[in-house]
This record gives sequence, structure tokens and C-alpha cells, in this order.
Amino acid sequence: RASVVAAGAAAGGGGGTGGSSGGAGGTGGRMACPTPLRVLSGHRGPLQCLCLSTELGLLLTGAAPARGAPPAASPDAGREEAASVTLGPHECVAVWAVPNGRFVRSLPVHERAVAVAVAHASQRLLVATQRSVHVFSVSGRPLAVVSPDRGVGRIVPTIDGELALLSEGSALAVRRISDLQLLHRYDLEAGGAASGAPLRAFSLSAENHHAFAGTADGGLTIYANPVVGIQVLERLASELLNL
Repeated sequence: RASVVAAGAAAGGGGGTGGSSGGAGGTGGRMACPTPLRVLSGHRGPLQCLCLSTELGLLLTGAAPARGAPPAASPDAGREEAASVTLGPHECVAVWAVPNGRFVRSLPVHERAVAVAVAHASQRLLVATQRSVHVFSVSGRPLAVVSPDRGVGRIVPTIDGELALLSEGSALAVRRISDLQLLHRYDLEAGGAASGAPLRAFSLSAENHHAFAGTADGGLTIYANPVVGIQVLERLASELLNL
């Protein structure tokens, strides 16, 4: 079964402190090796992605279905909290409690998860598979699902938890988290990337001021204020509707 290991520094030999002949921690000058604190196991397929939320005390893990498993049954409500668990062959996304390492629940996603993310401010869980993008509440309730016409590779929520940037093929898409509506799509070809070059990695600055997108052809595109303009337009539209 696939496992997630949480590691910490090993205690020094003999628990020595200052004044120990063996140096700091009594390790004889050697660097302490990390040792497992907890092993979170339960996925039956290989792990594909994970996201740690220290703000919510949650770990979200995504995996592939177990090899040779029969077709998935109808989606269920997921398993409930337990000290240990063996997930079903098509239970591909799990939520864990970080403080005690307990399994909290599985989410009703039954195909290979390619990206997971946690929107801390809005307390939403996002999952992308090869064919769809899902958003759940932290209690595991499905809120929205869409099927983009391009494959998703990564998800990064904005700091306010209202929007998310997704890599969709050779484009950087901005979607509203509440309903996953597509608000804007930045075509990297227009920014100088080679025709059809897929987006391999991207990052969003801490204050959402810049997005950095790297493509398979070695190009790097930087977008200034990729979501601020969209948020302003959304706010104006809401105010107009309330007039």
C-alpha cells in the first residue's frame, strides 16, 4: 500500500545537551538523521500528489486506482475517521488530520488524482483528475465539478480562497472556486511560448501579484497581477447587479 511518512530529527545519542563530549545532542558531531514520526497508509494505488495545510491541520493525498482493480462503483460518501484504514481500490483521495495522523475521510473521486490543493481562507478542497476538477467542503461535501477541455496539471488557490489558478494544457486558467466557473485563460503561446508547448510548472507569489509559468520548451512567462483585474471586474459586476 502507498504510504506518507512524516519525519523529524532523531534525538542525539544519550539525550546529551550542552557540555556533552559528543558535541550538540551527543551525536559525536554527526548530523541527526530524520526518523519517521508517523506513517499514514491506506491508499492501494501509487501516490500521485499531496497538499499540506498547516492552517487547517489537514493533509490531502491523491493516488491512482489500485492496479488491476475492476471498474469503480457509484460514488459514495467516503469513509469516516479511523486510526487506521485500507481504502478501496478506487478511493483515490483521502483527508488526514495532521496533529494525530488519523485518517479523516475519503472523497468521492474514483480515478487517478493528478493534483490536489487546499484553499485555506475559504476552507475548500480541490482535486483534479485526468478528466475533471472537483471542489469539496472540508467536511467532504461535493460542491462543484467541471470537465475542462484541456488536461489539468496543477492547482494553486489565491490567498483569499476565492479563485484558483490551474494549468490547463498550454494555458493558465483562472477559475472561481465556489462553482469552478472559468473566468479567464492566459494563452502561453501569446506570451512567447512555442506553439502547443504544455505548461509544466507554475507558481503564484504570496500576495497574488505575479504568476510564473514554465513550459516544456524551456520558456518562462511572468504575469503581473494575474487575478487582481479579474477580482475587480467581479466586484464591479456584483455591485451593478445590486443597484
